[in-house]
Amino acid sequence: MHCSITKLRKREEASVSKIEVQGLVKGFSGNLVVDQVSFAVADGEFFVLLGPSGGGKTTMLRLICGLEQPDSGRIILGGNDITRLTPRQRNVGMVFQDYGLYPSMDVAGNIAYGLENRHVPRAEIQKRVAEAAEKLKLTPLLRREIGALSGGEQQRVALARILARDADLFLYDEPLANLDPKLRYQARRDILAVHQLRKVPSIYVTHDQAEAFAIGDRIAVMAKGKLQQVGTPDELLAAPANLFMARFIGSPPMNILSGTVSRCAEQVVIQAWGADWSLPEAWRAAVTQQEQTEIILGIPPQAILPPWQLESAEDELSPLSVEVAELEVLIGELVVSLRLASGETLVALWSEPETLPEVGETLRVAVNSQLFRLFDAVTERALETSYT
Repeated sequence: MHCSITKLRKREEASVSKIEVQGLVKGFSGNLVVDQVSFAVADGEFFVLLGPSGGGKTTMLRLICGLEQPDSGRIILGGNDITRLTPRQRNVGMVFQDYGLYPSMDVAGNIAYGLENRHVPRAEIQKRVAEAAEKLKLTPLLRREIGALSGGEQQRVALARILARDADLFLYDEPLANLDPKLRYQARRDILAVHQLRKVPSIYVTHDQAEAFAIGDRIAVMAKGKLQQVGTPDELLAAPANLFMARFIGSPPMNILSGTVSRCAEQVVIQAWGADWSLPEAWRAAVTQQEQTEIILGIPPQAILPPWQLESAEDELSPLSVEVAELEVLIGELVVSLRLASGETLVALWSEPETLPEVGETLRVAVNSQLFRLFDAVTERALETSYT
């Protein structure tokens, strides 16, 4: 009966193991590294912290796992306030960029180390080490010294160590940074496999957008210590919350044009870069509320349609005459820099055609204004329309 009650309690605890970060602040030498950051990660969610170097991502993980103490704010895990608990008391599994392995121990010893520190019975340790090693294909390497392993094998040992633990939360601090591209793909799959096996909240830090978009259920973007936006990959791409997000997200990122608003009875037009950009009716209310005439227009690369798609384009798409300035051929895609009459360039992303355009060639393209984004020139915050 006691065993059944214990198992029931564990299931109940697991069902509320989400983590909440509430208004965290952390400064070093008078500089704010984490500035009023709040977010929540649901049970079983794979959550990514993305942003440029120095943005505060790693400090956030160190605060969550207890290696640093916040100046203010709270960290709630599974309904319990863990803000002032020691790292050992938090029951958090963490994989660092350098893996944090002990060269004096073999593979089995490294996997077992955290369990031994928590005084797990020896028989249970052996069982968990064997299971974790089998799942990550490390069984033949259990008696191998860490220094004799490849980078990919060391990364799997670090993953096996947290897989063996019954942690309430997994944290990953750029664990693939030291791997070459070929190993990175397999390592990413290993991390997701561990996540699927444990189904507890996971927070993963990276500066690589492609990596974040490939593995994240949701992504939080941090820069200069502040949380810029949280959302799914599609949400971040389609509706950046501010000018930083518009410039940061996407490969290539959104085209940013500074212009002025011209309002008339029939339509709203932004004059920028020597051209008139007509806005859909849905923008009228947002633009009318602006006190200043200066505004920032964002045009996604996907909003610029190539000549070979114009026949199927809708009538309201705005035609534009441009000159090809640069070409970058990717796998199945084409990144094209298009020079306007004013001399400024727009970047477009097209599916690779059978015949490539040539640098210097004049093309007639079309721009889908339904994909435009507008930003306040003063606050740099995104404006909202009736269809956002």
